[in-house]
Amino acid sequence: MKILVTGGAGFIGSHLVEELLSNENEILIFDNCLTGKKENLDIKGNFKFINDDFGSENSLEEIERFNPDICFHLAAQSSVVVSVENPALDFEHNILQPIKLIQVLLKSNCKKFVFTSSGGTIFGEPTTIPTAEEDYADEPESPYGVAKKRLNELIKIMTKSSNLKYSILNLSNVYGPRQDPYGEAGVVSIFAKKYLNNEEPTVYGDGEQTRDYIYVKDVVSALIKASLIEENHFLNIGTGVETSVNDLANSMKIQFNSQINPIYKPAREGELKRSVLNNTKAKEDLDWKPEYSLDSGMKEVFNWLRT
Repeated sequence: MKILVTGGAGFIGSHLVEELLSNENEILIFDNCLTGKKENLDIKGNFKFINDDFGSENSLEEIERFNPDICFHLAAQSSVVVSVENPALDFEHNILQPIKLIQVLLKSNCKKFVFTSSGGTIFGEPTTIPTAEEDYADEPESPYGVAKKRLNELIKIMTKSSNLKYSILNLSNVYGPRQDPYGEAGVVSIFAKKYLNNEEPTVYGDGEQTRDYIYVKDVVSALIKASLIEENHFLNIGTGVETSVNDLANSMKIQFNSQINPIYKPAREGELKRSVLNNTKAKEDLDWKPEYSLDSGMKEVFNWLRT
């Protein structure tokens, strides 16, 4: 099959590309490499990589010529903090460019559009834990969450009465090898790198905020399963397990046999207190379930950081 992957040199995208290439697909990859890295694609296979925004005029023309069967849309401005500081930039990357992409796909032979939304932000501060797909809050807590939620709605509207089916997957907190341990997101990789270097990890707020940590290979499995089903889906992809940041830090402290304690700083604007996803519907609709526990996934991250 001919497959388009936006954000394909990124953390999740590169793992997806690697798995797709194992099945002899022809892949077109776009990534502006602001957070992605070309070295993440140091793999053999039938793919073309273009270092550019997927929504540029040249990129959209390239996509039109490629005429994909499936599109995985992973590219995004993914920083909650940046979205608060620069909502216009967030709108450009997370709403406007994807709209242009969908317009091109609607004129192509593309049969499936798989979009990675954010289960940690679109629901706002949840009233139900774990949070199911129907448990939308009135509004998210950040411009990033607003953009993701609005794009979800636009995808449904734009593809209505067309041959293009969609799967919107609301991801919980994804972690694993190739995740940037120096950015603001990816607390598992950030903490692991700190403990590996005998440095103090930073906890924002009191550390009692909770998250649902899912290993990247489990996410890739869900993405591929969703792409092969010719139906529309809106699904949560998480583990349903609630872990506080303090508990995460303590687990790593034990793993590294470290005596170092985190340092605490004020909470960051736009961050949620609790975020855990109910994955029952994904298990039923995709015949999928997460295979990695947090402990087994963390070991994979530790091994990667040590190489």
